[in-house]
Amino acid sequence: MPDLGNSKLDHVLSYICKGMEKVLEFCAIAFLPALIIEQLCIYGTTHADQVISLLFVLMLIISAYGAKLFKDWRKED
Repeated sequence: MPDLGNSKLDHVLSYICKGMEKVLEFCAIAFLPALIIEQLCIYGTTHADQVISLLFVLMLIISAYGAKLFKDWRKED
């Protein structure tokens, strides 16, 4: 295994680094969306008028896109 180094210490440090990489990757995947949602909730409680109007616009855009996809899906059959 030449990519891990020549000595036993190099191998151990390489395995520790690879393990920490997996832990950090898992934490980023698991906790980053929760952090974003938490920040949106905090912002929503202090700026409710802006958030409600933004959510309403997003709902209209997503509904229009969903209706278009549904109509296209029905045409294929």
